[in-house]
Amino acid sequence: MKQLALYLILGWLTFYLGCKNKREPADGLIPVGKLKIYYERNGQGDPLLLLHAGLQDHNMWKSQVDVLSRQFEVITIDLPFHGATTGEDTTILASDVIKAVMDSLHLQKVSLAGLSMGASVVQDFIIAYPAHVHKAILIASGVNGFERDHPVDSVSMKWWGKFQQALEVKDTAAAAAEFTKAWAEGIYRAADSLKAPVSQYVYNTTLKNLRAHKMAGWPLLKSNPTAFDRLSSIKVPVLVIHGDKDLPYVSKACEYLEQAVPGAKRVLLNDVAHMLNMEKPRELNELIRNFLKE
Repeated sequence: MKQLALYLILGWLTFYLGCKNKREPADGLIPVGKLKIYYERNGQGDPLLLLHAGLQDHNMWKSQVDVLSRQFEVITIDLPFHGATTGEDTTILASDVIKAVMDSLHLQKVSLAGLSMGASVVQDFIIAYPAHVHKAILIASGVNGFERDHPVDSVSMKWWGKFQQALEVKDTAAAAAEFTKAWAEGIYRAADSLKAPVSQYVYNTTLKNLRAHKMAGWPLLKSNPTAFDRLSSIKVPVLVIHGDKDLPYVSKACEYLEQAVPGAKRVLLNDVAHMLNMEKPRELNELIRNFLKE
């Protein structure tokens, strides 16, 4: 009887301590300059900060949060002029926004993964605050300043004119459609793929963001020098991931990152366009997990 009671007590203590140490999902707003940055944090373990693509928000990482939060503390934010982040500040650098978020959440060192615009912010942060970075994953990434020596090709720029024209006449629905055709559907696919779930998600999120923030600004990247001029200074482990159906400009930028960042590794995923975290979440999650656990 005493032995049974002891087992019950030990079992209760194990359950209690497990619940006590488990981090509950949290969210909130962090003041940074004139901005209030929205964040969410899930799971427990080594911290991993995920930065979304342009005209998207933290929700695009749902498939990553669901899986990776079993092993890591996953933090997602809405970058300036995106999602649930509020306020306008066109003077504060995106890298300083990330540092302020980390300070507020008492994070000394993190791994970061960013897609597209988010990957450009990751590059700036690595260069500005190398001591606070464990590892970095650049997904479907451009490079700020890359176009100076590598002009954007006409194929990659074809969508931009129609997007701008739609914005000029305040047709946000048409602008969102053009954005989705280029960045979710991909230029190598049939037009009816806009009906695909990923394209529908990107269209709805883009439209919501355009109407909420009205293209009032963009996360500010450092110029003079740009990241392009300082890639060789990066010393942390870097993994570059992109899809074979992405825009040519993105493919060239990712290939350049492999060459310019010391020790960088590059992975090309087949039959996937720009938003590969939603198109192939299982493959991406495995790549991220393996890279962080190496």
